[in-house]
Amino acid sequence: MRKTMRKTLTLLGVVAGVVALGQAPATAEDLAWGPCPFEGRAECATVRVPVDYRHPDGDGLDVHISRLRSERPDLRRGTLVMNQGGPGPHLTDTARIHELVPRSVLDAYDIVSFDQRGFGTSAPVHCGLTPDEQFTFPWPLPGGEPAMRGRARRIADKCAAQPLVPFLGTADVARDMDRIRAALGEDTITYVGVSYGTYLGEVYDAMFPDRVDRMLLDSNVDAASAWRNTFRDSMTTGVDVRFRDFAAYLGRDPADVRQEFLGLVDGLDRTPLATPSGVLTGAHLRITLFASLYDDGAFPLAARMITAVRDRDAAAAAELGDELQVWYDDDNDASAEMGVFCADGTFPHDPEVYATQAKADAKRYPLTGGAGAAIWPCAYWASDPADPPVRVSPRGRSNILLTNNLRDPATTIGAASALRRQYGDRARLVGVDQGGHGAFMFSANACVQQIGADFLVHGARPEDMTCPSAHAGLAGALAHLTTATGVPGAAAEVDGVPLASGVADVRTGRPMRATDRVRIFSNTKAFVATVVLQLVGEGKVELDAPMSRYLPGVLPYHEDSTVREVLQHTSGVPDFDSSVFGPGGYEAHRLDHHTPEGLVADATANPPLSKEFHYSTTNYVLAGMIVEAVTGHPYADEVRDRVLRPLHLRDTVLPGDTAAIPGRHAQGYAHVDAEDRINDQGRRIDVTTLNPSLVWAGGEAVSTVGDLNRFFSALLDGRLLAPAQLAEMRKTVPAPELIAGAGYGLGLIRVPLSCGGECWTHGGSGLGFQTRSGVTTDGRQVSIVVNTSPNTPEQSRAMLDAVDTALCE
Repeated sequence: MRKTMRKTLTLLGVVAGVVALGQAPATAEDLAWGPCPFEGRAECATVRVPVDYRHPDGDGLDVHISRLRSERPDLRRGTLVMNQGGPGPHLTDTARIHELVPRSVLDAYDIVSFDQRGFGTSAPVHCGLTPDEQFTFPWPLPGGEPAMRGRARRIADKCAAQPLVPFLGTADVARDMDRIRAALGEDTITYVGVSYGTYLGEVYDAMFPDRVDRMLLDSNVDAASAWRNTFRDSMTTGVDVRFRDFAAYLGRDPADVRQEFLGLVDGLDRTPLATPSGVLTGAHLRITLFASLYDDGAFPLAARMITAVRDRDAAAAAELGDELQVWYDDDNDASAEMGVFCADGTFPHDPEVYATQAKADAKRYPLTGGAGAAIWPCAYWASDPADPPVRVSPRGRSNILLTNNLRDPATTIGAASALRRQYGDRARLVGVDQGGHGAFMFSANACVQQIGADFLVHGARPEDMTCPSAHAGLAGALAHLTTATGVPGAAAEVDGVPLASGVADVRTGRPMRATDRVRIFSNTKAFVATVVLQLVGEGKVELDAPMSRYLPGVLPYHEDSTVREVLQHTSGVPDFDSSVFGPGGYEAHRLDHHTPEGLVADATANPPLSKEFHYSTTNYVLAGMIVEAVTGHPYADEVRDRVLRPLHLRDTVLPGDTAAIPGRHAQGYAHVDAEDRINDQGRRIDVTTLNPSLVWAGGEAVSTVGDLNRFFSALLDGRLLAPAQLAEMRKTVPAPELIAGAGYGLGLIRVPLSCGGECWTHGGSGLGFQTRSGVTTDGRQVSIVVNTSPNTPEQSRAMLDAVDTALCE
């Protein structure tokens, strides 16, 4: 668990600014690529850079880089350089990047990582630090302030003898990164930085603003707070907020856990626990807690360590300490880390400043004992920072995505929000409703993973939003629809939970809501089929009776087609055409009144079809006419009395000739070509106003995603139909033209799920709106709507994928 111990403790970014030093322009090189010193298909090379960029022709060092090439040159869009935090060595990060990002990102980029100067294989520095000097944070020592100052001075004195230490600052790392870019022959790079890597990205963007294509910064630091205030923020607010998650895991009151923990720390400070692996002190226990806050998966280890300390169980403490790397020993990592921090930051030189602030922090936030404010070796550092702080700028391209967990113990959401404000319109912020450190690559939240991938691959970003912890995959799918596929707004309800993304009204920017009414078009067919099957159950309609029994003379051919065949789209009756889809058709014909008889006549003016599955809205115009012929009432009244009122579907209406959507609703949009013909491309127009008699019983209903869920759930659980009629409804014929693997029943579609099993649905697409639903026999349910007409195959697939995601996650 390398990332849960000392190394992870410094995955912090610093946002400061740097003035580029005069230097020779970086140019493309013929890099000598060869095998890497780790398994996998990555290749490695070195890039020569100056030690001191003020003297570019002076001494140099080799920065070791690794590259994982895209295996899809047809999809490749450039090079992505990453830094996963630290600061530290990252040459090997390409070995497992395939486990951390979606395939679409691997296809789009050659992925490049490197050991930054001073670390790993890139001119490593060694100050000769002992293990008890290698803790990044100055945890309280039993000797109090004198011991803290003594430790800080010893570290500073040891590192003063290393000639490379003054040149380890992130500004020089950014200059190295630009040398890497140029050596790769790239005009620009896409950059992904995690934690400390956010600092590197921000510095690089400030120094080389024209060389950043896209930049994703995950787990961010307030630009105005680096370094010292960043550490204080983490060790105070960050830990305090996240600690509540740990207490919840234990099922205990946070105050009680805090009291016990501090008592154990005090006991270890007075009497350390000697274990077979090393001596466990109060500082080690604090480190154990802090490290565990990075990942929920480490909570059990921290809980067991607390128990081991309480029981003075040396063997158990040793086993846990080894797993958590409590007795970590890496002189290079610790030495170079200190070099970076002290070269970057502005640290006070007066020891009393540290003592006063640490005391105040320890009193208010005792869990960390003031470690964020206590004295650093930088107070005694032999060299001053070579570069002034950088401030991020709101001026420049809008090409930055920030992601951050809401309960990150190291880089708080408050810090990320501050950075978002500093970047202005250049950035968007996606918060993630979870604890731990690392949102995009180092968590399982499907929402932020989808958003991050869409940004890197398509350049698409949502407006500022929060990814939920529950139904995260669906939330990401909605964001995908409104960014990568170009849908104005998307909304859903899944298992009673509303979600939305984008806008309901492009003109006003009003946000989309799951409670907005929309046109549900062909979902109307399921309502009508339900009424027909209720009439079957009452003995008023026979499924296998010919249409001519109920509608004599209506069909000029296929009069022997049965009611079942009509409901199942195997009647051979073709669909009707609508003039609303012709040149200028929407403006000219959107208010036209249509009669069901006229729609059938228009359809049957076309030649008959074979009696195989052919989806045709005419069939459900005929079904509505059957309802009226048998009951003597308007079909809409029968749907209202038999379905809407019993289920209390108050947001579902059959509006007849009313062209406006009643109540609060989303606007619907479509695209038209140069002849103002409805098309899948061209300029966007508002098509909300439409006389629904255009499709009548085949698709006139207005509803909400919540009402759709309630209807389909009631239908499938037997509240609307007797078992015999529901069984008939679920008898399907293959309907691959609708959805791969789908079967069409009597107003219901059976769709296979990627996770096994199936869902039942219908769906509806028409002018301005698309809806997709899914209900499983075990009660899972989701309905989704977007407020645009079917536009691209990618958009249609994305909606089906969203349903599958919601029911399978």
